[in-house]
Amino acid sequence: MTTTTELRARIQDDLTRLGEQHGVPGAAVAFSLGTDVVEATHGVLNTRTGTAVTPDSLFQIQSITKVFTATLVMQLVDDGLVELDEPVRSFLPEFRTADEAASAKITVRHLLTHTGGFEGDLWQPTTSGPDALDRFVRDLVSQAAQHSAPGERWSYCNAGYGTLGRLVETTRGLPYEQALRRYLLEPLGIEEVAFSASQALAYSTAIGHVHRTDTGPDTVSDAVSDTGPDTVSHADELGPSREWALMPPSNPAAGNQLAMSARGLLALGQLFLSHGVAPTGQQLLSETSAAMMLRPEVPLRGVGSVPSYQSLGWALLRPGIAEHGGGAPGVATQLAIAPDRSVAAAVVTNADVGGRLARDLLDPLFAEFADIAPATTAPVPSPALRVADATPYTGRYATRQTESEVTHDADGRLWLAEEPVREGAAMYRTAGASPTATRNELRPIERDTFGIIGADGALSGTVDFVDPDRHGRFRLLAKGRVAERRS
Repeated sequence: MTTTTELRARIQDDLTRLGEQHGVPGAAVAFSLGTDVVEATHGVLNTRTGTAVTPDSLFQIQSITKVFTATLVMQLVDDGLVELDEPVRSFLPEFRTADEAASAKITVRHLLTHTGGFEGDLWQPTTSGPDALDRFVRDLVSQAAQHSAPGERWSYCNAGYGTLGRLVETTRGLPYEQALRRYLLEPLGIEEVAFSASQALAYSTAIGHVHRTDTGPDTVSDAVSDTGPDTVSHADELGPSREWALMPPSNPAAGNQLAMSARGLLALGQLFLSHGVAPTGQQLLSETSAAMMLRPEVPLRGVGSVPSYQSLGWALLRPGIAEHGGGAPGVATQLAIAPDRSVAAAVVTNADVGGRLARDLLDPLFAEFADIAPATTAPVPSPALRVADATPYTGRYATRQTESEVTHDADGRLWLAEEPVREGAAMYRTAGASPTATRNELRPIERDTFGIIGADGALSGTVDFVDPDRHGRFRLLAKGRVAERRS
């Protein structure tokens, strides 16, 4: 049997090796096996300052915030203040999207499971004060395009979770930050936490690292430190972001600036291992609600043969494990739990490639201690596969943050080109990087589902074309988010 000391040494060795292998400047891990908790750290918080990562260092967690928000909502359900299958308007009368009829039908469960059917990436700034979510719902969500009927299909929706955050505020009579602190963070003993850059200054806090671009004197000026010209960041070198927070403070409930330590993030996972009971013995979430949040709700299409699902907050991508990731330019985080085996892990990093580090670190641990095999990859579709008629698929599609174009070449192959736009592109420029356009081949897998072939020739994901019009041309392209046809 592995002792705690041996496990700590193993995780530390693996984290150091993988951090160097993937080029991640800094990372922290908290891993629990039953009642035993081990922590490990790697590297520095900021390559400009060289400050080392410690177990109490804060990292932005981005979209893992959604699991906190879902838990706050389920507490409302426990208290009889909210019902999952009632329209959101029953509890938040001002809620609406650009489609009045659909707005009246969208339920709390739809928002929790990303099936509300409206544009989700509304990253325009509103305010940074306690009225941020109020303004977000009234000013931005009210203008969100409705691409699908409520409950019809899954499409990752940050705006839905912003709406849930506002629901928490109006029901509890507290701003989101205060509600999260009172009802979850404080009872869970999560002390190392920041909701903004100004709060982050009170802690040892990581900054994201991006591949800097040589944009002229401003880049050089920003990169020079007291150590002299050797610290100047040249094109494509990984360096600290120009700003700590790239997401506006408009939507704290979906994940924009919340930061905490790996051990703090682990405490959220452990809440579900204990069936909703806090370390103090307080029942923070009913056993029924904790179990509901770990049940499959909506099927998801993956690149492997194992069925995957969306639950009420968590992603159930493999049997026996619930997880959620978070990411932004220069940030990648992961929280995963195996409830039946009392295993939980949190990985926080300050680089995009930290997601690969988390996968390579956690897969062997969950295989050994929770008997959960790594995710399988589906076979790569044959290069010889073609569609008889490309016309139904080709054209331009868009969400607010991404423009996509599907084309076909002289050989009859389909290609998907994608480019970040608007606030999505601006985040990279704010960080000191350039938005990157991608172009990948699409190969048929099954009816109207295509595999995305990466630059290495491997299958990197799938895309679905749905809702053909009377001419047979598909109206929607579904790839994580649903994009509507523009031409």
